[in-house]
Amino acid sequence: MAHPHPPDQIGSHPNALEPAVKSELKIPTDVVVGTCMLKAGVYLVKCDRETVTFTLKSSNERMATLSCRGSIMKDTAKETRAEYVKQPSGYVYLEKLYLKGNNVEHVF
Repeated sequence: MAHPHPPDQIGSHPNALEPAVKSELKIPTDVVVGTCMLKAGVYLVKCDRETVTFTLKSSNERMATLSCRGSIMKDTAKETRAEYVKQPSGYVYLEKLYLKGNNVEHVF
């Protein structure tokens, strides 16, 4: 399956400028995040400036840990939200992730 963000197109940012946050995210369908497949459900998403972790709330099981990458935004996100893209292969990818109180447009 083709990845929507080739590694040379993924932004980087100075991690010291990013606030560490955690938030809930409801994933409506099975999605690919980086190299991981996340099942639909409610996740606790935590960014500690170095990594972004996805923990399934119902079982408290950590389902994915990915590098924190993306571009610094002008303002912090007012809400937690995700943008998804469906690939021709049929897989749905988490393309961008915004975490409330965080100023990075996360890409995986």
